[in-house]
Amino acid sequence: MLSPSSSYSNGQCINPLTIVQYNLYYTNPNLTPFLDYLEKNEIDLIVLQETAPWHGDRFMELIDKYPYQFGGTPGLGYPSGQMIISKQPLNLKAQNTPAGHYMISGVWQSSKHRPVSLYTAHPPSPRSEQLWHERNALIGSLKRLSDYSPYADTLIIGDFNLSANTRRFTDAYQDYHTAPLQSWPREIKGLPIPSFSRIAIDHLWIRNTESPSLFICKREVLSQFSGSDHSAVVTYLSER
Repeated sequence: MLSPSSSYSNGQCINPLTIVQYNLYYTNPNLTPFLDYLEKNEIDLIVLQETAPWHGDRFMELIDKYPYQFGGTPGLGYPSGQMIISKQPLNLKAQNTPAGHYMISGVWQSSKHRPVSLYTAHPPSPRSEQLWHERNALIGSLKRLSDYSPYADTLIIGDFNLSANTRRFTDAYQDYHTAPLQSWPREIKGLPIPSFSRIAIDHLWIRNTESPSLFICKREVLSQFSGSDHSAVVTYLSER
């Protein structure tokens, strides 16, 4: 069963929270179209992977609109290439695994009355048996960490290098809701890849323990940006 290629919709989005996630690709030469998109649109939370230091410098251009940033500061850097930017306050920390991969966890204050537990990671691509084990271990570690979420709404976001068309994906976070979209690879060495050949590895999961709760009302692939082998994905969370 293939994941949808470009969009998912589940009911009407009323005053949604908007989240964009994007694996920038370390050598991506042109962030200007993506920065313009963030400047012109009302995005609440941006979760980035494969962020190079010079990428982080460019995102500082948005500091007036997105004053809360995690990643890029001295002593922290970009944990496993991750950077998080928000319109609302963030209280996050980075924890590393025995294999040296970082998980980010903490609180996203999406509104004055609705803090959300936020967990992000970028497990390695399973290009070898060792990396396969490291990816799976990180997915398990993040699940155990998120089990201690203190809030009613819990988000897990990132490029997980795990296809949604696998049993491991189905078993990964069974008490969460998700909506996979085909986001990779959009190109290989500059050659475009048709959408039907792509798989879903840029994921967002949400779990709720109280009502009213946030839910995924819509997800879309943003295909207008080039320079990365991933497409950016936007998710809209509404309340019910």
